[in-house]
Amino acid sequence: MEFTLRALQAVLNGLLTGSLYALIGMGMALIFGVMRIVNFAHGAFLMVGMYATYMLYDHLHVTPYVGFLVAAALLLGIGVLTYHGLLRWVAERSHFMQILLTLGIALILTGGAQLVFGADYHKANLPLLDVNLHLGRHITINAPWLLSFAITVVLATGMFLFVMKSRFGRALRAIAQNRYAASLMGIHVVRTEALAFGLGLAAVGFAGGLLLPVFYLYPTVGDEFTGKAFVIVVLGGMGSIEGAAVAGVVLGVIESLTSLYWGNEWALTVDFAIFLGVLSLRPSGLFGSQRV
Repeated sequence: MEFTLRALQAVLNGLLTGSLYALIGMGMALIFGVMRIVNFAHGAFLMVGMYATYMLYDHLHVTPYVGFLVAAALLLGIGVLTYHGLLRWVAERSHFMQILLTLGIALILTGGAQLVFGADYHKANLPLLDVNLHLGRHITINAPWLLSFAITVVLATGMFLFVMKSRFGRALRAIAQNRYAASLMGIHVVRTEALAFGLGLAAVGFAGGLLLPVFYLYPTVGDEFTGKAFVIVVLGGMGSIEGAAVAGVVLGVIESLTSLYWGNEWALTVDFAIFLGVLSLRPSGLFGSQRV
């Protein structure tokens, strides 16, 4: 009985964590699906979102559950500027050039954060952190995790509907299918891709703000999330928005069960074992070869 309850608690914790993974993965899937840009700065931009939310909380006492909206708007703007200033010039170049450029961006952002904020760990000490909800006598849900989960579900659903149902989303899918033909149909490719990159970074801005109450903040915090985002995108299907959402939740549950039975130190190993296994056995991922 105790074994079952511990496993159930681990699955529940994995679902809460996986929802944030899903939002991070959806941002990367959108960028890769539309532009085929391999964004190694994804986690670094998430770190920027976390610091933006932290600064609002620390200096203006704005709760992270409001500040994440500002972080997302900031990263949307940064994403558009980054695309126009840097990424548009390598959008049709080799993946090697894209990787070098995005790695350079990540190093600049991480180094800049260390210079400005130092290497200290920070945490948003909300009173809500001490609130736990009990399901029966043995199952506990931390209130900040539950609130982040609820907000993330709304955001992920809204992002999916926007990409799949809106006119802008149809333009994204047209560019993903054939960039040249989309331009002939009157779609402004550069502007649309810039907004798509900004939207992908806005997703990690949302996730970063929602991670702040439940995760420590430091300049290299984004590194592990970049790796997780790649695992999610590959597991869900390269460029599949819905695949990334499902894969994020699956990865969260797998990590939680791994930590329960093997220990936290094995979680990253299992992540990359999944990454290599999917690439070897099913390169198209859970949702086939969809691009958006």
